[in-house]
Amino acid sequence: MTSTTRHEILSLIKRHGPLTVQELSRRLGITPMGVRQHLAILERDGQLRPNGIRRGQGRPSRVYGITPEGDKVFPRTYEEIATSLLKDLRALDGDAKVDALFECRRTRQLEQYRTRITGKDLPDRVAILAKIRDEEGYLAESEELGTDTFALTEYNCPIRVIAEAHRQACGSEMALFTEVLGAEVARTEHLVAGAPRCRYIITRSRDRGAKP
Repeated sequence: MTSTTRHEILSLIKRHGPLTVQELSRRLGITPMGVRQHLAILERDGQLRPNGIRRGQGRPSRVYGITPEGDKVFPRTYEEIATSLLKDLRALDGDAKVDALFECRRTRQLEQYRTRITGKDLPDRVAILAKIRDEEGYLAESEELGTDTFALTEYNCPIRVIAEAHRQACGSEMALFTEVLGAEVARTEHLVAGAPRCRYIITRSRDRGAKP
């Protein structure tokens, strides 16, 4: 969001609950028409929506509330909390416990991925895996490089702060890809190492040619 005024509108509603155009106008010191222009943009972007009618002494007024999309504008500290918790876990129980935690995550993801990938041939498995990862925020895509050779590229890492502090996260994902694809997987570029993306080369393994 580029408009300071629109951010102030979201902040006011976040603090005080759903507000009318007139209430926002008084708090912001701008005309109701100016407020409506900003509300139209916020509603178009899915960050605000009408949230009922407020009846008072005058005419009933529409009130506006924040949507889940609008709520994303406000700061989150999920990664910092997760990193701190993993650091505390390592201090209390050592790296083995952190390894076990990432292994639990890998196992859970494996089961989730398999429900969509099982029974497919390798080209389809790679394409579906890229779609799943894209849905998870990795900005992923796949391509066929040659006979039985594919690339999976991820341009974003939603857990980058965690991965930089705990390399088990990256190792766990490598193991996940290898198992769910039933193929050989090699990472050739790595965001955490300073590359602009993570890139994996996938090749069909002769002894793992069966569908997982």
